[in-house]
Amino acid sequence: MRGLCVSIDLPGHLDWGGYLATAVELTRRGHRMVWASGEGVQQMVQARGLTFAPLAVSGWWHDLLPLPPRLGPAERQARRQQRALAVWLNPDTVLAALAELLDLAAALRPQVILAEPYAAAGVLLAEKLGLPLVIVGRPALPPAEFGHPAASLIQQLLERAQVAGAYWDLAGGTPRSPQLHLDFFCRDWYTDLPDIGSQTLFCGGAAPRISDAPGPEGRLRVLVTLGSTFSDDETFFRLAAESAVMAGAASLLAVGRRTPLLLASLQEAAPPGCQVEAWVDFAQVLPHMAAVVHHGGVGTTHAALLHGLPQIAVPHAGDQWSQAARVTQSGVGYGIRPRDFNLANAPLTLAQILYDPPFRANAAALAAQMQALGGVAAAADAVERLTA
Repeated sequence: MRGLCVSIDLPGHLDWGGYLATAVELTRRGHRMVWASGEGVQQMVQARGLTFAPLAVSGWWHDLLPLPPRLGPAERQARRQQRALAVWLNPDTVLAALAELLDLAAALRPQVILAEPYAAAGVLLAEKLGLPLVIVGRPALPPAEFGHPAASLIQQLLERAQVAGAYWDLAGGTPRSPQLHLDFFCRDWYTDLPDIGSQTLFCGGAAPRISDAPGPEGRLRVLVTLGSTFSDDETFFRLAAESAVMAGAASLLAVGRRTPLLLASLQEAAPPGCQVEAWVDFAQVLPHMAAVVHHGGVGTTHAALLHGLPQIAVPHAGDQWSQAARVTQSGVGYGIRPRDFNLANAPLTLAQILYDPPFRANAAALAAQMQALGGVAAAADAVERLTA
């Protein structure tokens, strides 16, 4: 089998709970898998032994200007939502990526396209070539009845790419494959979604390995991260670190590689008991954590659940809001609006998930469900069946 995997060039978009690992597993089984994305993730992909095809443009719009200062909470939230659509559906950026992918596909002659939910160029490529499409990282939902704010941008893409939109739910504002969706959570995680398409395979994840790294001594420890896109928020990191202190815990801040000035500022004046890093390996650090405070990104939420950790999700945009709601609904922690994550309630909320046993018990129960679903091996089996 020849497969082409497409992602935008942000580290968090390689994961989705098992996307990159599934490509690695398919390669191990003897299939020719090529990963196409921007050079920013090339080293990470090649380190896993995959063939990498660098794209000058991955389809993600990196050149957004920072938000203006002194915005009110409501205006800041609205601007973030607008940016969340623009970064992955900018027509010029996505179509430039599509042109490169068409050239790559002419040489590779793939039999299947795998794409994460924000790799719009990969979705368009599959339709233009008439190939089966695997959406990795999100379940298939019934077509939406009402228009999504992204619908007009998607319509522009379809018209300019000269495709009908067979792999899109236009009203829902999201890619939708009729063949296969791979999701690395479990069905019980989506209690808010009563109707999930039968083409969705829930794969969960493998039980985490115990790290050989030494664990922290003394206080409980909390991981704080905003992922790879929304990491330019020093106030959030300082607030989370101070909340950990007030809750009697230490903190590890993973602030991202795209914000060197923020990293330097936090390292120069770190809150008490706080360790600041640009990046951390979840597999190494999560076994030593007691909780996670994050943005509701799929990869981070998945990793925390798989390790049975309570969590606080403070969503910034996109499907992070849904993940944050599920954190609350499942009883593994709390989803909190950014404007409500403040010194009046953040320390108390963090103390709750650290010291109240039901949060950890609920997280452990979901972890057990996810670990029973087969992980990347089950995902690789499904891709093989699709192309058999």
